[in-house]
Amino acid sequence: MRHDEILGLLPRLNYTLDDRPDLQLLFLELLFWAIVIVVTLALVRFRPALVEMAENRLRAISQNTRFWLAAFPLFVIGFRLLVLPWVPVPVPDVHDEYSYLLAADTFAHGRLTNPPSPLWVHFESFHMNVLPTYQSMYPPAQGLALALGQKLTGVPWAGVLLSVALLCAAIYWMLLGWLPAPWAWLGAAFACVRFGTFSYWVNSYWGGAVAALGGALVLGAWPRLRRDLKAPTALIFAAGLLILANSRPLEGFLFSLPLLISVAVLLVKNVRLDWGATAKAALPAIALLILGFGWMLYYNWRGTGHPLLMPYQVNYQTYHITKPFFFQKPNSVPDYRHMEMRAFYIRHEMPAAMLWKYEADYFVRTSASIYYGFFLWPFLLLMAPCILALARGELRIVLLSTVLVIADLLAQIWPPHSHYAAPIAGAMILMLVYSLRYMRNHREGRLAPYALWGSRAVVMVFALWMISPIAEKLWNPFLLINTIQQPSAGTAKLFPMPPQFQRARIQADLQARGGKHLVIVGYPARDVPSQEWVYNDADIDQSSVVWARDMGYLQNLELLEHYPDRQVWFVDRGDVAASLVPYDRVSAPFKLAFDRAAFESDSHANPSLSQQPASGAEKAPPRPAAAALSMETR
Repeated sequence: MRHDEILGLLPRLNYTLDDRPDLQLLFLELLFWAIVIVVTLALVRFRPALVEMAENRLRAISQNTRFWLAAFPLFVIGFRLLVLPWVPVPVPDVHDEYSYLLAADTFAHGRLTNPPSPLWVHFESFHMNVLPTYQSMYPPAQGLALALGQKLTGVPWAGVLLSVALLCAAIYWMLLGWLPAPWAWLGAAFACVRFGTFSYWVNSYWGGAVAALGGALVLGAWPRLRRDLKAPTALIFAAGLLILANSRPLEGFLFSLPLLISVAVLLVKNVRLDWGATAKAALPAIALLILGFGWMLYYNWRGTGHPLLMPYQVNYQTYHITKPFFFQKPNSVPDYRHMEMRAFYIRHEMPAAMLWKYEADYFVRTSASIYYGFFLWPFLLLMAPCILALARGELRIVLLSTVLVIADLLAQIWPPHSHYAAPIAGAMILMLVYSLRYMRNHREGRLAPYALWGSRAVVMVFALWMISPIAEKLWNPFLLINTIQQPSAGTAKLFPMPPQFQRARIQADLQARGGKHLVIVGYPARDVPSQEWVYNDADIDQSSVVWARDMGYLQNLELLEHYPDRQVWFVDRGDVAASLVPYDRVSAPFKLAFDRAAFESDSHANPSLSQQPASGAEKAPPRPAAAALSMETR
């Protein structure tokens, strides 16, 4: 959940801090705590019995842990399906989402990867490999979740919803391993509202929930293994490790490392006491890990031809300019085959590298604001006094795992996104609930009543505060701004339809017509396609609609020869209306020019041909679309 999703309607108030998200978060956090203080004073003064009755009732019903383990994920699924008329199934937007959908379609067809197309150069796009095989660049876990949804319902987003629901159940199970049932209930309810209703984790295909699920399983199994080494718990621990390795490998490894070392030490100690019982508990989990990592090596081999070479690395070496960390030397600029791909990578990666080099403090501050705003806002003032208690208690290993991941994220030069930190989602909620419990249990001195009623005020105010982003999502599900104000004229100007909806409209329209279609996409000069259109299904040749890049009349001929049974269209991304035009109409001037050139060449070889009367077709041809000319002039 981005900070704008947490704040909901509040960012529409003009605080003149748009260039400083850290100050905006701080300002609104102070506002939040000012309200909490006022509510706390009112509760201490009046001590309403209704609040105590509600708390006692919640404490009683929270003891039925098996019921809530099923109820929380069912709530997420039921609520999200209930609001589908207002917040529909999301439309893929960014490059990553299309890449994950490609992985989903590949897995849903029973394949790990796809053979390369003979026309792969026309289908090159972002965050996917076209050679040596055609596949997503990302680890397979998110794609497998989407593939499950596609197989079960025909809609890949069902896999997103299911993964978020399982995440909320896993967070509740994890919290039960660390805290009493009422506090675990409170943390799980918090996770359901934050992740399961309006967060982009459930309203996009970008991921986050799958990696967070792996982190929650590892974190929930750890205290149970310390109390009682059992095979089912060890298997859950191993499953969590494999999910992390196949979703966010680096962050998952850093998060798991302290926990894994601790479990290894525990196994060594138990082996000395009872070798047979330890082997019985640990060997199934070890076998699962061996099988899982063996499958990962096989997956890499099928996709890249080498078991230790990940598809991500192939894509990195082929297209990217910068490397993830500020201390790494950038790659040389690749020889891109398409100008729009060159423009995107130079525009999106080079500025980040320069920003780190000359304004590292700004970059770190902005990154920290995004991660803090997603997971913990507005609880900094609550958690800061509890850091020492966290470091001294059993949660110090959780704090260490979280710090390792945060250090990794702050050293990365790419623009930050909250799902990069997904493995620590459960840890963040655990530390948050622990801090609230620590505050409530303050029993000394004159502040004791304020601590008790203050903890209740925090929950009450934040529960009401969360209505704002939910209302924002229901009112504006795609976070669109429909108008802009023109101060001089005093009028509003309408924005055109966003590119991702234009593409979805064209796709739906062509599928409704039936038959097979080929859409050749032209790009205006200096276009930086943050929302790309050239993405295809896993089996390109069998797709009802195929999207390809315009590479000029001559090179496009091989597309037409390869797909003689398709209706061919041209669309200009620079066209606000994104109108489909029959390709033969757009290409007619080029065909005429090349035919004339061929005729003149033949005329030089045979002078008698030049004496023939000119045809009406020799009149000046109509000016073709600018986008169609662009590839010819490059």
